Amino acid sequence: MHKLSVVLITRNEAQKIVRGIESVLKAITDIPDTEVVLVDSASTDTTVDIARQYPITVVQLPADAFLSPSAGRYMGFQYSDGQYIYFLDGDMWLDENWFHKALPMMEANKQLAALAGRCHEVCFNESGDIVSEDPDRFQVGEKKHAVRHLGQSVLYRRDVLTEVGGFNPYLSNEEELELGLRISAAGYELQRIPEPMTIHHTQFYSQENPSGITWRQIQRDCKLGRYIALGQVLRLLQGNPFIGEYTGLYKRELLFSGIYFLGAVALVLGVLMHKPLYFALWLIVMLCVFVLRAVIKRNINDTGLYFFDYLLCAYGFMVGFWKAVPPASNYQVKPEVYKV
Repeated sequence: MHKLSVVLITRNEAQKIVRGIESVLKAITDIPDTEVVLVDSASTDTTVDIARQYPITVVQLPADAFLSPSAGRYMGFQYSDGQYIYFLDGDMWLDENWFHKALPMMEANKQLAALAGRCHEVCFNESGDIVSEDPDRFQVGEKKHAVRHLGQSVLYRRDVLTEVGGFNPYLSNEEELELGLRISAAGYELQRIPEPMTIHHTQFYSQENPSGITWRQIQRDCKLGRYIALGQVLRLLQGNPFIGEYTGLYKRELLFSGIYFLGAVALVLGVLMHKPLYFALWLIVMLCVFVLRAVIKRNINDTGLYFFDYLLCAYGFMVGFWKAVPPASNYQVKPEVYKV
């Protein structure tokens, strides 16, 4: 068993993966007994060809498998054996001092199951121009924080992941939040500390609309199954004492889900009882709210996308909740493995 495994998750990251891999190799230069595993979700560019030029193990998932960041993490866990395991997305670069700060903290506190630091997020447009930066994406500040869940790149204790079940490969979104709440429910600690950890380069769409909701973003979320995942995670968290952490994050989406559900009930009752008044009243109220927001924001297109996005969230919560997530053990995928 290695002391540390670093797992990179990629899909079509040919333009960024060189710097990502090299940042990892630099960060583990003087840390003994480490391994690097890159899990690729059926990239159609040269990501895998580039990765194979480095002294790392490459695990390439087939195109016909269920693909998600969580599936990449699940397979990375299967193809690594480090006592500690760190997951890094392919559009991120790792700070060279991160493990020197993080590993001693994990070793000193056996109840500390997961640890993350500061993420410097850089947003760029389609031309590659930087449009915004946030040096502290998760607002860590200057003090460490005990948290119930972590997001993006995280250092985990392997035996805790084994105990609680690890990542569910069938989740398309919020996989680390769901896992973090399971870890918290098992009585372990999670922390975010004020130490530089990653630089995240991400596509930026919100300059197209004041609310940040765009048609391209909605299309991408539908394609990736992120709306359905909202309800699936809610179902998985039934009985978890910290489910309020999740519902608190999505309280507005849940509110709109209730509103749209009432509209559907009013429509059905109107049809069955031949009294369209119920649905008509609901529709009038919604139209008034729509017009009011469009006037306040002075943007009817943005308002339309706003309500449509929440309609999809409502659909995702309801459909996803009733759509059971398969157990992780069902994920029987045979990837191509390129060893060092």
